[in-house]
Amino acid sequence: MNRRIIFKYILTSYVFLHLTSCLQGVREVKNWIESPNIEEVKGKYTFMSEDGIKVYLPSIFKKYPLVEYQKIVKSLTTDEDYKQENKRLNLLRKMDDHFHIFYDKVTRPTYTINTLPYHPISKKDAQFLLGMIRVNNEKTDRDSGLEYKKITAKYNSKFGPQIFKAVYRIDNAKKNVTSYSSSYIVSHNDKTVYIQLTTAYEMNFDPYLHKMIM
Repeated sequence: MNRRIIFKYILTSYVFLHLTSCLQGVREVKNWIESPNIEEVKGKYTFMSEDGIKVYLPSIFKKYPLVEYQKIVKSLTTDEDYKQENKRLNLLRKMDDHFHIFYDKVTRPTYTINTLPYHPISKKDAQFLLGMIRVNNEKTDRDSGLEYKKITAKYNSKFGPQIFKAVYRIDNAKKNVTSYSSSYIVSHNDKTVYIQLTTAYEMNFDPYLHKMIM
């Protein structure tokens, strides 16, 4: 995998973490967050016909056009956070291939998926990715006052798909808000996707990811 391409994706990935005020007021943990394993998760498939990929998400998630999602964000957050989220969205939208947004209005998580030019992911690539995330988070810590804590970082290729996963907790001391960022890069069947999930709670999203059909 071209490391310059990886670097671009990682920088894009971690621009959005100012957007924490959208998660304020969310206190009740919903059933889909508590789902423990792939056999028990409930949801639905959305077929992205232009990519030949079926995304599996909790039924409460809805796919939104970019403009409609931007209106939701504007209604929930401050002007500064709205500006930061638009910056993230524009960077994601400018990536190669296609960009999709899913959102749950009840617990307010955002799920985005980019289809990318196919690149196999090696363990060495995963180590490089994690290093780039760490460096970028340290810079963002200094510039924004947000504090990042790594929850987990994993690479797995045992079951066919090559999957890189990184989960971070983000604390905004000024607003007294905590959020969680899960990022995945998955390569399988000559396809590569980049996924971001932002939630108000730490959770295991892997069972939904493993049901995705590429």
